[in-house]
Parts: sequence; C-alpha cells; structure tokens
Amino acid sequence: MNETKKWGYIYDEKLNMYVPNLPRQKKFAKVLLILSIISFVAVLIQIYFFDKSSYEKISFLAYTSIMVFLFLALYLVLKINIHLIEKRLEEVKGLKLSKELEIKALKNRRFFAYMMIWILLIVMFVSHPNILKQFSTRYFFYLIFAIGAFIYNFYKLFKEFKNNKYSLIIIGKTIKIYYENDEKEFLTTDNISYVRFYAITRGRGRRDRNPTLQIFDSEEKKLVEMTIKPIDYHSLKKYFEKYNVRIDNQYREF
Repeated sequence: MNETKKWGYIYDEKLNMYVPNLPRQKKFAKVLLILSIISFVAVLIQIYFFDKSSYEKISFLAYTSIMVFLFLALYLVLKINIHLIEKRLEEVKGLKLSKELEIKALKNRRFFAYMMIWILLIVMFVSHPNILKQFSTRYFFYLIFAIGAFIYNFYKLFKEFKNNKYSLIIIGKTIKIYYENDEKEFLTTDNISYVRFYAITRGRGRRDRNPTLQIFDSEEKKLVEMTIKPIDYHSLKKYFEKYNVRIDNQYREF
C-alpha cells in the first residue's frame, strides 16, 4: 500500500486504500442542518417583528434568508455526495475477483472532436484565404501559439486513441495483451516488474475521472497503456495484490 494519506481521508483495511472520511462528513452535514434550522427560526422571528420602515431590519432579513438557503443547499449537496460515495463503496466492497478477467480500454471520443475542429479550420482558411491578411503581427503570433498548443493536444489525444485499441485477457497468472483483437504480448505475473495506475492530466490541474493502467515487464519496458473503467481498476488492483505484483498507485477515485 503506497498511497499517501490526504486530509479528509481514512484508511479502509478491507479495500486496502484511503477513502473519504464519511463519519466526519456526516457530522458536518448535521452542523449544516442545525445552522439552517436556526437561520430559519431567526427568519420567522424577524418576519413576526417585521418593520417595513426599518432599512436595517429589511437588510438583516434578506441576509438571514440567504443564509437559510445557503446552509440548506450545502447540506443537501453534502448528503447526496455521502449517499453516492456509500453506494460506490458498497459496490467495490462487494466486488469478487473472478478467475477470468476481460479488460477493455475505454473509447476516447475527444480525438474525433479534435479532428472535426481541424477539418473545419482548414476548410475555413482554404475557402477564405483573406482571413489571414486581416490578422495583425501580434494576433498572428497568438494564432501560431494556439496552433502549436492545438497540435500538442492533438498528439496526446492521438496516443490515447491508439491506446483505446488495447484489451487484456487474464486467466490465473497468465495475462494476454491484445491490440485490435490480435495478440501482442503473452506474460505471467512473475514477469511483471510493476504496474501503475494514474489519472491523465487534462490541464489546469484537472485530471481524468477514469484510471489509466500501465504494465511494465521485468526489464521495466512498458508493455501496455490503456484507460479503463473505475470498476476494472478495482478488479485489477485486487488481482495484482493477490499475486504480489508491485503497484504504483497514483489514482484516487474518491
């Protein structure tokens, strides 16, 4: 277990991972509910003694009413989040490791969206070549920078698109790696140096919600990289733990 502890998380021995501290979140939800009730009572009292001629009382009533809705909204959002996490944790805890696993990479549709944007831009500049003449030197530099960033993102998405064609067939200690339904690699857990789970960075600190798997052989050569479903992540994590394969776990679902 090589995950680092974060504030607001507790260690779950059954899952062998850190999970959100739901007892603390439930206590905080109760505090928000109590605050919303107190604020609501305060609003009722102010309405009973309401004086239209007093600007201070009108302002304080408006402020208190906003606080009621704010506390209540935060309470509802937190309760929904707790319910969803509890449901997800129960699903993961009830997951049983099968003797045979078939893991397929998730399809990435962003690549095709980028392709369509590229095609539209090319068509626009070809059909209206005078557009480029309207750009000043400064804006032309910005345009070149934007095209460079676009090409870089296109390259990253193309790599992800290629990785979408991978799949795994796992039977016991044997792992078969397929690419476009053709067997590419055949290995056992004894030949694996380590596996890595992580989330792809999308820029501005955002990370993909789905985990990406990397498998390295005994010479630490990367054999496969593929983005998978979160439920497949938990199945594979249990599988590799069962056969004592070293896991570099950089992914956090919750």
